[in-house]
Amino acid sequence: MLYETLLHGKMFLVMLYFGIWCGVLLTIKKLSVRALGNNKVILVLTDVLYVIVCSLIFLFAKIKFWYGEFRLFELLALVLGIFIEQFSLNNLVEKIFKLLYNGFEKIFCKLKKTKFFGKILK
Repeated sequence: MLYETLLHGKMFLVMLYFGIWCGVLLTIKKLSVRALGNNKVILVLTDVLYVIVCSLIFLFAKIKFWYGEFRLFELLALVLGIFIEQFSLNNLVEKIFKLLYNGFEKIFCKLKKTKFFGKILK
């Protein structure tokens, strides 16, 4: 019992860490919706995919680290991690992914002009 109580801080920090990663995924979801147009079908699909992926991350952490034992503060730590990422790291993450997107777009446009890539697309 005492050992479990001593691990509560570790549980909170690990779930906060996974919450920050879920926040990064939320930023990617927002950028992908913006890049693909504000279509309602795409918005619903990305929302559903985001919820599924974050739920799997939460379940993975629960099973991997605490054998499925549930504490309410862990869910709160996950949500707090998402808020921390959205209010502090969001701009940095957006800039990084926009740079990556623009780089891949430039490479793709250059490859698209080659004969070999043109034959592949046909």
